[in-house]
Amino acid sequence: MRHRATNQMIRKLTILLSVFAVLAFCSCVREDIQPCPPLQIMFGVEDRNYDNIDDVTVEGLDVRRGDNEPFRAFVGSLYYVVEDYSTHEIVVEKRIPVVEGDDMRVACEGIDEELPFGRYIVTAWGNLPGEAVVDNDGGLRSSVLHPDGLEGNDIYMVCDTIDYDYDNGLHNVDLRRVNGKMLIEVRNLPADVRWSAKTVDNVAGCVNTRFEYSGAELVRAKEEWNGESRILTDTYLAPSAGRQPSVLDVEFYDDASRTNAVCKPAPVKVPLSRNHITVVRYDYDAETGMCEIFMLVDSRWENIHDLEID
Repeated sequence: MRHRATNQMIRKLTILLSVFAVLAFCSCVREDIQPCPPLQIMFGVEDRNYDNIDDVTVEGLDVRRGDNEPFRAFVGSLYYVVEDYSTHEIVVEKRIPVVEGDDMRVACEGIDEELPFGRYIVTAWGNLPGEAVVDNDGGLRSSVLHPDGLEGNDIYMVCDTIDYDYDNGLHNVDLRRVNGKMLIEVRNLPADVRWSAKTVDNVAGCVNTRFEYSGAELVRAKEEWNGESRILTDTYLAPSAGRQPSVLDVEFYDDASRTNAVCKPAPVKVPLSRNHITVVRYDYDAETGMCEIFMLVDSRWENIHDLEID
């Protein structure tokens, strides 16, 4: 009996030791850094072209960007934060004023090699103004898009949740464009008309990391040229606020003081969207001193007349 009990005990110990050996072999012990894959986050660009770029390119008003252009061709500066999903404790926070190199992706730097496995939130902003402040409310970051009513930048953003474990050490996250772009083409202007001023009302003023837009701003911009008869200007603008279109109002001047407008076309309702180019054309008529207004909609020019602003 004693011999049989001893054999059973040895058998049980052998099984336990085998189980411990398997667990030790399969698990990653943080004291031994080598087997544990360090967390790597690589930033890329998703929105290389606007969603209607082909329609605009056909008109000769913009160009399609290539798929092989480097990251910095779209995102010239980068600010990113990596934080714990549950506690929102910041793991990495870094601002890169100038992105360098010709790689398609940029690595997130500064991650501790002994960072424990777990779930993390990665947030990155591209092309923020140098003085821009990103507000943080419990991990939900937001940024003002048109401070002081000024035109915006071609801002990019991404916010993603990643699971970091033994089998998932490398994560690619791609930034998306935050604003849209307005192109204004003016034709047949007299040579002495060299200045303009425009306002765009009802433009979203803020966006958070869920791509939720809020607020409503009046954006102002001024342009100057050298007397050409055809002018093409672009302005980066947030989407229209709420469910109402924005309102574009442009005035043309023959004096730098912009005191008395030579031509003041009727205001235009323009629906602004994220990653979309809104194109408005003004054809100046020297006989009447008025402008005929067109908008590029679904690859065709629509004449805007008898417009009423609510």
